[in-house]
Amino acid sequence: MRKLLPRSTPEAEGISSAALLAFFRAIEELDSVHSFMVMRHGRVIAEGWKKPYAPELPHMLFSLSKSFTSCAVGFACAEGKLSLDARLVDLFRDELPDRYDEKFERLRIRHLLSMTSGHDHCAMDDMEFRPNWARAFFETALAYEPGTRFCYNSGASYMLAASVVRATGKGLREYLRPRLFDPLGIAPRCWELSPQGIEAGGWGFNLTTEEIASFAQCLLEGGRRDGKQIIPADYFRQATSVQADNSMNDQPDWKTGYGFQFWRCRHNAFRGDGAFGQYAIAMPDQEMALAVTSGLRNMQSILDRVWEILLPAAEEKPAAPAPADAAALAEAVTHWEMPVLGSAGRVLPLRRYALSENALQFETIEFASFDDHIELTLDGETMKAGFGRRIANTLSWREPVPRRMEASARWNSERELELLVSCCETPFQWSFLLTVEDSGVGLVRKSNLLFRTGEWPPLAGHPLD
Repeated sequence: MRKLLPRSTPEAEGISSAALLAFFRAIEELDSVHSFMVMRHGRVIAEGWKKPYAPELPHMLFSLSKSFTSCAVGFACAEGKLSLDARLVDLFRDELPDRYDEKFERLRIRHLLSMTSGHDHCAMDDMEFRPNWARAFFETALAYEPGTRFCYNSGASYMLAASVVRATGKGLREYLRPRLFDPLGIAPRCWELSPQGIEAGGWGFNLTTEEIASFAQCLLEGGRRDGKQIIPADYFRQATSVQADNSMNDQPDWKTGYGFQFWRCRHNAFRGDGAFGQYAIAMPDQEMALAVTSGLRNMQSILDRVWEILLPAAEEKPAAPAPADAAALAEAVTHWEMPVLGSAGRVLPLRRYALSENALQFETIEFASFDDHIELTLDGETMKAGFGRRIANTLSWREPVPRRMEASARWNSERELELLVSCCETPFQWSFLLTVEDSGVGLVRKSNLLFRTGEWPPLAGHPLD
């Protein structure tokens, strides 16, 4: 795989391999970090992927996408196509409903950026299932005067994306490619779209770990790469400094100030972040940057370990080589992987079932078991799962787009089969229980995490043959 950043040894950059091993052991205990990349002085000094997560696979960013949307706004402002003080109603006159909250007349781009739109909840809750997100945004009520109160709001981030499209005539990915993506080595990637074909802005972007790391390193260098200013300097300073008071939040690193779609952290650090622990962190005082992908319920937990272990380990001068510690770190990362189910194989011929009516609108399920794997098919899409090993699949199963999934399986009893599935471009892990009876079949899926969706209802069916 193409490398975007140079590599070095920890000791050469003033951090011991022993400290990095301690950091790895600390994040290994969490459920669950999927990858990490530590940079010091612009060089990668530690990296790892929890199998089946892998360097070449992009990972869902969730709200880390917001920081890229912010950069697009910065470019548009620097090029004179947009202004921080532009009024949203002037940009979207054709989308305004006949009646709207008069406080929208005072809502400006800078208020969207700083999450001070005046809402008291995420406006996307009112927009997502409407055919026109921009119009739905203006149909919401503003509880506060714009610019006066912080409220985290993905609907505001979408309106930033839509504003860039209006101002430039280009989608975010097209607009950012020559300005940000190409200089940082970021390949063309998927970004979820609105019904109008506009990037969601607040979520939906996907990157590999090293692409996140390349962005984090650019942030650490003040928006520069190879000595060249990439992100406009004046905008970057504003975007990564405190623009809104978020001290009403509970977690320590969510109450130290908010910029323009960037979070301030303790220890003079700042970051872009996304749900379940997707991070691009810049630590200027330590000349250190960090990229992380995760499936964490408690996002503060990984930041605590960064401050407790990594920051104190940063020394000003190189340290003596420590080959034994370096080997121990490499060995630990090599064996980092998600659980794998296993049992003896069991041969069962293909069975076909018609499913009862269900909210997912699946109609048929097919199942067969072999010596080394099983095959489970829903409406013609087949997942293979190995006994004691993972098997790679690409399928959707009612996901928005087909994704890579790796699955293992075991027989829990004569009638019950368990599958463990890693959706390894996302934070999601699925556990399936398949119950096979002479009279029919039952399938239950549980997910480790839920995001803008509910759990699957149980599926039940009767034999077709």
